[in-house]
Amino acid sequence: MIRSLISILFGLSLLSCDKPNSADAENDQKISADSASNRKYALRKQARDPSEELRSQREAAGKIKSLTEREKALAEVVWNAIEIDPDIAHEAFQQLSSDSPEKIRLIRHYAMRFAEQDPLKAEEWAKTLETEQETAVAVGQIAIHIAEADPERAANLISDSNLTERELDMAVVQVIQRWVVKSESDAAAWVVQFSPGAAREAGIQVVAARWLPRDPKAAFEWLESIKDNELRKETLSAMRNIMLQQSEKVSQTWLSHASAELQSELSP
Repeated sequence: MIRSLISILFGLSLLSCDKPNSADAENDQKISADSASNRKYALRKQARDPSEELRSQREAAGKIKSLTEREKALAEVVWNAIEIDPDIAHEAFQQLSSDSPEKIRLIRHYAMRFAEQDPLKAEEWAKTLETEQETAVAVGQIAIHIAEADPERAANLISDSNLTERELDMAVVQVIQRWVVKSESDAAAWVVQFSPGAAREAGIQVVAARWLPRDPKAAFEWLESIKDNELRKETLSAMRNIMLQQSEKVSQTWLSHASAELQSELSP
């Protein structure tokens, strides 16, 4: 459509520069005026209201019998209408099936953009979504965004939400990655509160990988302060794995800050 408009406008500009050189100049002017009128009509026809076009696309998408194809068509309308006509985008969004892959992708995008504008309103919006999975997806994305500036707030948001296992794993790791840069001890204190599982293991790995090179003495003191046997084993294993990836010299330097008993436990 854009190319057509450019071509028409370019053609009109050329006509406006032409001077009649025929003896019947008045007749030429009449013909030119009629042509210009026809072109204006064509231009108006082609320059259809974007909202009108999007609404037609939404209505057509809703009539598609195949669920998969209908979801894809509706999602495409949402993506196209987000900036042009939010109302149509919302209407198409509401037509998507709960927890469908297309809707989940859109929720991730919505949540991140909303969090950039107003995190508090984004959190309120997340609570209005239809299912636990949709809410979990939104909350996870919002937490990841606000973790950059306020990782503790992000952590509290995650802790207070009933995130699905997948969303929890993703959110915890990314929040920890941001929090550990500001405070290894606070990040560590948060991650150990989680129940055994992938999120806790990954979080401990992130904390240990950051803390050991920066302050091995503090990292080992944290390890020795852990009373829960299973949690201590997880942390010990994470530190051992990180040390195995270092040179002999670096590993020995780190170990020099650990007690004799802990040095024995950390040895491969």
